[in-house]
Amino acid sequence: MSLLPELNEKQTIKNVKRFFEKDFPKLQNMAHTSFVDMKSPVISDMPLLHGVNNSNEDKFTAHAQAKDLLAKVLQSCSGLDKEHQHVLELRCFKKLSWTAIEDRTGYSNTRNWEQFNEALLQFSWAFADVEDLRVFKDK
Repeated sequence: MSLLPELNEKQTIKNVKRFFEKDFPKLQNMAHTSFVDMKSPVISDMPLLHGVNNSNEDKFTAHAQAKDLLAKVLQSCSGLDKEHQHVLELRCFKKLSWTAIEDRTGYSNTRNWEQFNEALLQFSWAFADVEDLRVFKDK
């Protein structure tokens, strides 16, 4: 008997892909952070709030939340093994084509695709405490 029901890998991969394709770029924009800046996010680098206007406060709050979430994405990625982390970085952070990834890794597109899907599954487990992108099969 397993502690958790069986993972629906296909749907979980779809959810994580959607997160990296839709939500991740929005978070980067909200945090005013590019991939280059994300190597080691530092919360103390956030801008100070100088106005008392609610609009400024809302913007600051959204900015701070986005930076915090991006830090959690990086922390989750750091838990992946190096090969999976590398292909995830190339595809989701650097937005490289599969041909460019093949050139960088020396692996075939099929192998890179397999590693990418495995990386997405690993990420889903590592990120589950922040946002649960996993989908489990019904018993």
